[in-house]
Amino acid sequence: MDVTRTFDAGVLHMRVDGRIDSYWADHLDEAISAAVAEGHHQIALDCSAVSFLSSAGIGVLVKHHKQLAHIKGGLHVVRPSASVATVLRLTKLSDLLIADAAALTGVVGTLTAPAMRPIEIDGLALDVYDLDRTASLALRALGSADPLPTGAFDEAGVVSLAGRSPAFAIGVGAFGDSFADCRARFGELISVGGATAYQPADGTNVADYLIAKGPLGSDIRLLYGLACDGGFAQLVRFEPVQQGAAVTPSQLAAACLSVADASAIGLVIVAETAGMIGASLRRSPAEPLAGGDFFAHPALRTRLTFTAERAFTRTVSLSAGLVARAGTGAHPQLRPLGAAFRFRPIQKGFIELGETITRLFEPDQLIGVLHLLNDDRGASGAGETEFVRGACWIAAVK
Repeated sequence: MDVTRTFDAGVLHMRVDGRIDSYWADHLDEAISAAVAEGHHQIALDCSAVSFLSSAGIGVLVKHHKQLAHIKGGLHVVRPSASVATVLRLTKLSDLLIADAAALTGVVGTLTAPAMRPIEIDGLALDVYDLDRTASLALRALGSADPLPTGAFDEAGVVSLAGRSPAFAIGVGAFGDSFADCRARFGELISVGGATAYQPADGTNVADYLIAKGPLGSDIRLLYGLACDGGFAQLVRFEPVQQGAAVTPSQLAAACLSVADASAIGLVIVAETAGMIGASLRRSPAEPLAGGDFFAHPALRTRLTFTAERAFTRTVSLSAGLVARAGTGAHPQLRPLGAAFRFRPIQKGFIELGETITRLFEPDQLIGVLHLLNDDRGASGAGETEFVRGACWIAAVK
């Protein structure tokens, strides 16, 4: 099977020549997935030269049609051969999948959106939507990191997020009904818009999540962290001006500070991600230490793990944190966090935070959570997390 591509008027035309059977279905799946990862959300699949379409091939078409429909895009079969048209008619998929090539456009359906202003800053192409220019975020510190070196945390110092509805919260936490229940599992935790994910540090290496409609539940506990209450002032869509280039968190943070015209901002980022650089706990900091500092070497190696190279490659990530201009005194607990999800494209144009977060937290999609770091050790360092394109919601911290 051969696949050739042309691009016209916002639509990617993919001509398939050969059989789409169980052997070649994976090849077509990879070709379509690669196109979507490049940012093509309207795809016309020319099947005039397809001699056979099996159920495996139909599964690939339906999967990508649904995935793109979720983000107001589309994948459609155009000019189907007699064999393909018959199979789709018998499976009652003709109306869903077959379209007239001349009727397809590259226009992606969007929500009713505020006015957008394009800006270019430091190699980034930004589309800025003003949501509420008066909105701001109020920062609250939760718990205390003082017991971290010795592990002397106790029930009295643990903070429950019950009844709270923060715009976002980050820190070291766990899911459970008491300190004793959580003690061995405290790890990286991020909560945005009612959806909370955390990485248990009990050796299971399986991230977990909870979704709340309204205030957060009593089963989310933090040893320490930061929370921001309030609303976001702007939605900023971003991608590099140079095709194929990457966007680092530092680069994006500087651009967002400029857009917000503030000395400190809170931000939430949802992005298609080339890979993430960071660290995670291998041991809960609430577990008693046999002696010595939590950060003492070489025992630190049993307590923290660092990404020696980019982790969670080709995923979608959800990140949250605070950004402050140099000299403004960032909070000592400041450690941005990011959660990785299996790849799916992000809708173009104006999007809402709540709906976007809900789509991320679908079953079996969450992969892991990291403290994001910049490994700046020169040639031997892994550098920073790299975003491909995405969206961030920002507001000044007051």
